[in-house]
Amino acid sequence: MMFKNSEFLRSVMALIIVWHAVLCATSVAAEADPRKPAPAAEPVYAHAAVAADHPLASQAGVEILKQGGNVVDAAVATAFTLSVVRPASCGIGGGGFMLIWDAAKGRAVAIDYRETAPAKASRDMYVDPADSQKTLDDLSRFDALAVAVPGEVAGLCYALKEYGTLDLKTVLAPSLRLCQEGFVVDAHDREVQAEILDDFKKRPQFKDRFALLYRLYLNGGRPWGADDKFHSPLGPVLEQIAAHGPDGFYRGPVAEAIVAEMQRTGGLISLDDLAAVRPTVRQPLTAKIDDLDLFTMPPPSSGGVALLETINILTAAENRFAQPQAGKPAFDSSRRLHLLAEAFKHAFADRAEFLGDADFADVPVERLVSTRHATALAARINPARTQPSDSYGRFGVADDSGTSHFSIIDAAGNAVACTDTINLGFGSFVVEPKFGIILNNEMDDFTSHPGRPNAFGLKQSAANAIAPGKRPLSSMTPTIVVREGKAVFALGGSGGPKIITATAQVLFNLTQFEMSPEQAVAAPRIHHQWMPDRLDLERGFKSPVAEQLRMLGHSLRPVDESAVVQAVSRRPDGLRGASDLRKHGRAAGY
Repeated sequence: MMFKNSEFLRSVMALIIVWHAVLCATSVAAEADPRKPAPAAEPVYAHAAVAADHPLASQAGVEILKQGGNVVDAAVATAFTLSVVRPASCGIGGGGFMLIWDAAKGRAVAIDYRETAPAKASRDMYVDPADSQKTLDDLSRFDALAVAVPGEVAGLCYALKEYGTLDLKTVLAPSLRLCQEGFVVDAHDREVQAEILDDFKKRPQFKDRFALLYRLYLNGGRPWGADDKFHSPLGPVLEQIAAHGPDGFYRGPVAEAIVAEMQRTGGLISLDDLAAVRPTVRQPLTAKIDDLDLFTMPPPSSGGVALLETINILTAAENRFAQPQAGKPAFDSSRRLHLLAEAFKHAFADRAEFLGDADFADVPVERLVSTRHATALAARINPARTQPSDSYGRFGVADDSGTSHFSIIDAAGNAVACTDTINLGFGSFVVEPKFGIILNNEMDDFTSHPGRPNAFGLKQSAANAIAPGKRPLSSMTPTIVVREGKAVFALGGSGGPKIITATAQVLFNLTQFEMSPEQAVAAPRIHHQWMPDRLDLERGFKSPVAEQLRMLGHSLRPVDESAVVQAVSRRPDGLRGASDLRKHGRAAGY
């Protein structure tokens, strides 16, 4: 028999070769990875577990739990502590999402305190007036014009008031103590400082332009030593919040100081913008996976939609191309990783075209997370070959990055998954001088030039266009998994669009492959966000996996590290937590 279609023949041959490799060795063992601790080292707790990306933040949550606080009290304490100990990632000058599971009431709550565009913001505010085809990217990244109205303090105070049991003074005690006493910088602090100082060397004007960041948070340009202590300047503003609640930030001297800096440097935030900040309670997205109920974040987070869409597409694809004789594919088999990458690409293409703030744009969430949509997309997947980029989508979207996530669970099955951010490392680089508040650059998460091609030649969707009061699209993916009314897993990540792919893979590791949190978080990961058309392969996979993925047409980029995930679990024998060693975190519990 002769094949007239040579492309078809090549696809069949590639499929035979790859699946032969899978049948011979279903699981390709991972290389030795120093991130993976010995199983015996994994602590098991009786009462609660907290996993943040800094040990002191995890300990702050446990401290509050030991004082009789619930998981929300602990979450608020952990978040404020992260403002102090991880200032490059998150803080009171930013915003975020909190997902809560209340086991007694059998209810999930999603609190959206994402930053908002100021009232004076406009759709084309970053378009170059001298050339309408170009955008002034620096203004949306390293400038006061990049600052969106912070929602962090409002969201945390609201969560505490409505769902906590303790007062602000009590939950702020750990963060205030760290401001007063200082704390030893860790390896992550030193890595971040080196990266930012390198940026300052490349742009000598930054040293004067962002002098406060340089002096207060970068040690005056002197590299941190292993035993150096950092004293956060946030003590006075945290005291204002402890005494006056959200009014201590959004009104009075703190608000006036923020607005004065905006006026001095060309930002748009006004006193009215700050006074109008309110968190929004949203209905979480839900899905049923066997006997598990999954809850995750709705828009303006794209993470929840992309997560559910990925799960549905992968499930449909695995069913479509199932090989009973091969058995269940291992988490790191090339066949499974190929299908997973294809699912990611379709989910990210939909993210780029449809996702935005649902209060401003018509976001077809129900259709995007439907099994019918997933089945249709899975039918377009070729198990023997990846597809050209234009087979997945037509729009591009801005990427977010940075960020911090923590997860908390207790023995009663209550849980919190919370992701906070100031966007890029140290946000806009703008520091309010009186209280030392690092201000976000979340305006960069909007589509800067709707209808115009971006760096990848793709037009950017208007669903995420700038509008006054609108929240920018996010990749944050706080997720809680419940069985029989009690939380069994809580997880989420930080690291821009990699949050979505990392959270999905850790979730699969926990549920499908029954790994412990430490094993699930430490396992190597892939990342594909459709554009650029590149598959990131984290260290830890053996060489046959990379070669087999290349044979399937993937353009590979080896990477040392991916996004950072924090996960906790509740099993019959106790509670466990894992803080990702990629960011030198450590979980705590009791």
